[in-house]
Amino acid sequence: MKYKTVREGEQAVVLNYLGEGRLLVGPARVFLFRERFHRLQRYTASQDEYLVIKFKSGHIKHKRGPCEMYCNILEHEHIQTFKCDKIDANHSIVVYKKLKDNSVERRIIEGPTVFMPEAEEWLHEFKWHGQDPDQIGRMIVGRNKFTQLTYKPDQFYYNVLGVRTIDDTMLTVKLMLFYELDDVIKMLDTTHDPISDMINAVCADVIAFAGKLTFEKFQKATQLLGDLETFTQLTQRASRIGYTISKVVYRGYGASDQLQIMQDDAIQSRTQLRLNAELQEQEHRLRDFQLKKEQERTKQKQDMENNKSAHRQKLEVLKQEHQMALKDREHTMQLNREDLKSRTKLESDKSQDEEDVKYLKDLHTLGVDMTTYLISTLPPTIHEEIRVTK
Repeated sequence: MKYKTVREGEQAVVLNYLGEGRLLVGPARVFLFRERFHRLQRYTASQDEYLVIKFKSGHIKHKRGPCEMYCNILEHEHIQTFKCDKIDANHSIVVYKKLKDNSVERRIIEGPTVFMPEAEEWLHEFKWHGQDPDQIGRMIVGRNKFTQLTYKPDQFYYNVLGVRTIDDTMLTVKLMLFYELDDVIKMLDTTHDPISDMINAVCADVIAFAGKLTFEKFQKATQLLGDLETFTQLTQRASRIGYTISKVVYRGYGASDQLQIMQDDAIQSRTQLRLNAELQEQEHRLRDFQLKKEQERTKQKQDMENNKSAHRQKLEVLKQEHQMALKDREHTMQLNREDLKSRTKLESDKSQDEEDVKYLKDLHTLGVDMTTYLISTLPPTIHEEIRVTK
């Protein structure tokens, strides 16, 4: 016999000696007599969580958060809290639901969204080939496990082992495949592991490609391994399972140790020869460059000398023209001076003559005998007859 207290926000179950139970919701205080007290465990779920409630009757119920619930031992087997599936953009999940007629319904839910499955629903879990973390190009069965499909373009590395040429050379061809999901329904209906289908198809294409060639011809034709037209089986198989192969990248090949040593030696020899050829070509280019520059320098010197000579000739011509112009100017000035002097002398003589004529007229007016006067003015050596007409 004792008292028990149930606080506010708590719940409890009291069982009597007959096995009968009653639920207590706090706040409450109860006196126990030949009874057992069980405090119930509280479960909560946030906005992105939900509660999975399993009843003693066997059915299950899901309750979306935010919520709280007590695990009643009289009704519930157990209660668990789970996270909702957050589906990002370009992702989707495949959900199956059992109907009342025992048939199963399938639906695709695309993101972005937060999904809570019902009690009758479950998610499709994919188990595909996945990349070996310890060896690039090797795939492991069932390593890649997930529930959300992505529509984004993706890629994976793969090494095709045991590729034999027509002359029995064993090779390993290294590839990188780029793919993209186009049709989810077709993929679900036609394959359970599309990566496995792509691997098988690309192996068939590479083996068929190398089986027609010798090792030497295979080396020369490796650029075709980067062309989608070479991988017909891969592209056809990808199309049948709802995928598109956008590109295949050839990453090289591997061979046996002995063959690899021979290849390395051959590559080293070819590289050395190519380097020697490049060195000689660079030397020839350097010589050609030096010769070209010498020719350009010589031409520049000739052009400079020609320019100097032409400039000197031009200066001489200008000097001569200037001197001739000066002489012409001096001659013109001399002629002008002589002409001016002549005109001045003529004008002076004319003026003197006019004055003499006037003077003689004045003398004649005064009655002076002009003949006598003119004879008297002449020098004694000149004997001329001067007659003055009245």
